[in-house]
Amino acid sequence: MSTPTRRAASSATGVLALAVALTLVLVPAAIWPATRVSAVLTATALAVLAPLVGVRWHRPPRPGPWLAVSAMLACWLVALALATSAPTTGVVVQTVGIAVALGLFGVLFGRQRRGGPDERRRTRRETWGRRTDQLVVAAVVVLAVAQSVAAAMAPGVPWATSVAPFDLVLICLLLRFAASRADLGPSMRLLLAGGVGAAAYDCLSSADGVRLPGPQAGTGVLWTAAVCLFVAGSLHPDMRTAFTGARLSRLRSESARLLGLTPLVLVPVALWLVDDAGHLPTTAYLGAAAVVGALAIVRGAQTIRGSEQQARQDPLTGLANRRGLRIAFDDLVPPGTPDDVVVGRLAVLDVDDFKHVNDTYGHETGDRLLVAVSLRLAAAVGERGTVARSGGDEFVLLLPPDGVGVPEVIASAFRAPVVLDRGPTDRALPVRCSAGWVDLTGASELPLALADADVALYTSKGATRGAATRFATAQREEVLGQLSLGADLRRLVAGEPDAGQLVLLYQPLVALPSRVVQGCEALVRWAHPGRGLLGPDTFLPVAEELGHGADVDAWVLREACAAAQAWPDPTWTVSVNLGRSTMSDLRLADRVRRVLADTGLDPHRLHLEITEHDQLPADAGVQTLRELAAAGVGVSLDDFGAGYTSVAYLQRYPVSVLKLDRSITGPDAAGALLSGLVGLAGALGISVLAEGWRPTSSAPGWPGWASTPARGRCSAARSPATS
Repeated sequence: MSTPTRRAASSATGVLALAVALTLVLVPAAIWPATRVSAVLTATALAVLAPLVGVRWHRPPRPGPWLAVSAMLACWLVALALATSAPTTGVVVQTVGIAVALGLFGVLFGRQRRGGPDERRRTRRETWGRRTDQLVVAAVVVLAVAQSVAAAMAPGVPWATSVAPFDLVLICLLLRFAASRADLGPSMRLLLAGGVGAAAYDCLSSADGVRLPGPQAGTGVLWTAAVCLFVAGSLHPDMRTAFTGARLSRLRSESARLLGLTPLVLVPVALWLVDDAGHLPTTAYLGAAAVVGALAIVRGAQTIRGSEQQARQDPLTGLANRRGLRIAFDDLVPPGTPDDVVVGRLAVLDVDDFKHVNDTYGHETGDRLLVAVSLRLAAAVGERGTVARSGGDEFVLLLPPDGVGVPEVIASAFRAPVVLDRGPTDRALPVRCSAGWVDLTGASELPLALADADVALYTSKGATRGAATRFATAQREEVLGQLSLGADLRRLVAGEPDAGQLVLLYQPLVALPSRVVQGCEALVRWAHPGRGLLGPDTFLPVAEELGHGADVDAWVLREACAAAQAWPDPTWTVSVNLGRSTMSDLRLADRVRRVLADTGLDPHRLHLEITEHDQLPADAGVQTLRELAAAGVGVSLDDFGAGYTSVAYLQRYPVSVLKLDRSITGPDAAGALLSGLVGLAGALGISVLAEGWRPTSSAPGWPGWASTPARGRCSAARSPATS
C-alpha cells in the first residue's frame, strides 16, 4: 500500500473513531434529561464547525456546498437556542436553515456531468424511465401538498402539523437518491443519513403540533445522533469529492434504480399513518397508492424493454449487435423464399489501419472514430438497410436488393475525413474502409454468408484497400492460404522450430563512378519449411496485420547490427527497414540504443529506412528518429517515388539519404525528373541513392563472403548506386 493510501486509510479510521466516540458520549447524554440540553447544543455546535474544519483540512475543489452545510446547521443551532426565549425568531431562523437545505437538495439532484456520445445515447434510451420516476415523485408530492393544505385549513389544528408530510416525502426522496447513485462514497452517505435523521426529527415534532421543540424535548436524542453523522461526513477524507458531478451523477443499473422506487411507493401508506386526524379521506391515499403502484409497474416494464433493446444493440455505437443482426437477417430472408431469388446483400466492412489510430491517438479517440463511422454508415444505408457492429472495427451491412450498392455506401460514407475534437483544435482523420459482400438468396444462412463476405473482405485488404469486393469461390483458396501463412507466422514468432527461420540477405550499396562498396542493406527472408524462401512482400503485410511487424523488425535490427560489427571493413554502413508498427513504437529509440550497446556497433554505421508502402500517421516516429539522428544514426527515405510518396516527409523526418525507387530510375527514366530530384535533395543537404543499377562485374571492395545462416548471407543480386 502506498504512503498516500495508508495516510487516507488512517485518516478515515480516525474519523470513524471520532464519530463513534461522539455518539457514545453525546447520545447517552441526550437521553438523560439533566444533560440533554447541553448535549444537544454541543453536538449541534460541533456539526457547525466540522465542515469548516473539513474544508481547511482536506481542501475540496468546490468548498461552497460544505460552507452551505455549515450555514444550515448554524441556523438550526440558533433556532434551538431561541426555542424557549424567542420562539418566533427561532422559527424564522429555522426556516432560513430549511431554505439552505433545499438548495443543497437541489445540488444533489441537479449536478450533471457532460458525457461522451455513448453516455448521451444511453441517456436518450433512459429518457422515458426518468420521466416515470419524475411522475412517481410528482404523485407523492401532490398527495403531501393536499394533506398539508387540508391540515392547515382544519379548525383547531396547529399549523405545524402541515409540515410533517413534507418531511416524510423528503425522507423518502433522500433514500431514493442514495439507492439510485452508484458511487456516493462514505462522506456523502453519512451526510444523507444525517439528513434522514434530521428530517425524521422534524417530522415527529411537527406531527405532534410543535414546530420548534427546544433542546429539552425527548426527540433531541434523534437530533443528536443525526448531527453526529453530519460531523463524521464533514471530516471524512472522502468529503473532498463528495459534491463533484462525477460522484453525484453516476447512476446504478436500471434494476437497482427500480428497487430504489420502494421508499416512494410506501409514501401514501406513511402519509395515511401520519394523518391520524383524517384530514383527507382514505380514498385519496388509496388512489395515490394505486397511481404510484401503476407507475412503478410501468417503470418495471420500461426497464425490461430497455434491457431487451440493449441485448440487441452495441453499447458503444447503438447499432445492432450480433443478436440484432440475426433478427434483421431473418426479416430480410424469411422462410419459404425461393433458393434462386436474390433478396438482398450482406457486406462486411473493416476500418483500414484502425489499430494505428488507437496506438497513435489512444483508445478513446478510436472509440469516437467508431461512433462517427457508425453514424455515417447508418446515413448512407438509409432506413431500409441495417448496420451492425460485429466487434472491434468491423461492421456488417444488410441491404435490400433494390437499395444502394456496397461501393456507393463506402464512397458516400468516407468521401470526407472524419473530424474529431481533440482539445483546442479539431483533427481531421482520413478514414478508409475495405469491404467484402455477397448476394443473399432464399438458401443463404447467416454464418455462411458472413464467412463468404469475410473472404471477400480479406481479398480487398490484400489487393486495393478502400475497395469493395464481391465474393467469388476462387477467393476462398487464396484466403485460406493466407490464413495458413498467418498461423505459421505466429508459430515462427513464438520460436517453434518447425515453422522455419528468418534469414537476412545483404545487398551492397555501391558508389559511382568508383564502384566502391560503402555499405549494405539488410533484406529479410523467411525460409518456410513448406513454401521455400519467401520474400518480404509475402509475409510482412501479414505480420503487420497480426501485430508482429515490430517483432520481425526487432529481429532484423539486432541480427544486422551484429553482422555489420563482424564485417571486414569497419566503415561499411548497414541499412535496416522500419515497418509501420515499428515507426509507431514509442520505445523505438530505447530499443535501437540497446541494440547498439549490446553489439558494439558505431551509431554512425547504422541507417534506418522509412518505407512508404503504408501511409504513416502525421507524428509517427518523428521525435524518435530525431533523437536517434542526433546520436549519429542515419535516416533514409526508401522507395521515394512509389507508394505514399510525400515531400512533407523530407521536412518531418531528419532524412539524410533519399532512395529513389527503381520505377523512376529504370531505362526509360526521365533525365529532367532525376535532375530535379537530385537538385531538390542537394538543396536540402540530402544524399541520393538510385535503385536499379546492376554492375557488370563484382564491385571493388566487395569480397562476396557469407556468414552463417543465423546471421544471413550476402548477395549482390540488386545493387543500388549512389549518385
